[in-house]
Amino acid sequence: MKKGELKGRLALILLAASWGGTFPAMKIAVSDLDVFFFLFLRFAVALLIFIPILLSTGRRLYPSLRGLSLGVIVFLGFLFQVFGIKYTSAINSAFITSLNTPLIPILGLLFFRRKPGLRAILGIALGMVGLALLTEAYKIASISIGDLLTFICAFLWALQILLVGRLSKNSDALELAYSESISVLTLSALFSLLIGEYWAKPEDGVLVAIMYTGIIATAFAFCIQAWAQRVVPPEIAGLILLLEPVFATIFAFIILRETLKLIEALGAVLILLSIAISV
Repeated sequence: MKKGELKGRLALILLAASWGGTFPAMKIAVSDLDVFFFLFLRFAVALLIFIPILLSTGRRLYPSLRGLSLGVIVFLGFLFQVFGIKYTSAINSAFITSLNTPLIPILGLLFFRRKPGLRAILGIALGMVGLALLTEAYKIASISIGDLLTFICAFLWALQILLVGRLSKNSDALELAYSESISVLTLSALFSLLIGEYWAKPEDGVLVAIMYTGIIATAFAFCIQAWAQRVVPPEIAGLILLLEPVFATIFAFIILRETLKLIEALGAVLILLSIAISV
């Protein structure tokens, strides 16, 4: 493995950790704020981080058409995820969102005729078993509206990962992330105003959730993803992001006091093994 790809994989692990923390954070935020308004605040914070960095590094503030177009998919992904988490648990949301992993090679084959390697397929299969144990998904007898909305989100994230893998090779990582955020901010504000959401002042705990999701899980995460996927294949990137629900479980325990059972711990170990298989 080349040194650049190794750094990319380590960066994606940090990305998975930052996104894992968003599940309890979003659960807290949407219990107090309307969905579109929350997304608007989250990406407003992200842009406050992006703009000074762009100016200080001599990059342009004019967004790219590619990034804006990709941002529409990002907006829809966040929309279905945030609406879904209102009607399902943070752990279920993490598991269903991670279904984007087996969708990546499927969509890659259908849209781009990209054949996944055998190690990636085996790793994905083991990782999905681990996720099922981690979240006790085998106990789900029926799919709630929250689960269904989150599954649509998983499909959109799989498509986004594939497109980032293609676009990031010929685009500046920071400018791409900045352009994506402008799309999400604009669409969130537009829909929030159209349906007449109440723009309330966030409480202290919700404000912390907004700052975390905006700075760490959006500004930092988008840049890391766009940079790392220049050197890491999309199937491997999706596999590493299987760590997201592992971190989500850890944060849910710390913040929401959710406990980790023995079988859930076994699932986390299987996920780690699935990553080892792929490298």
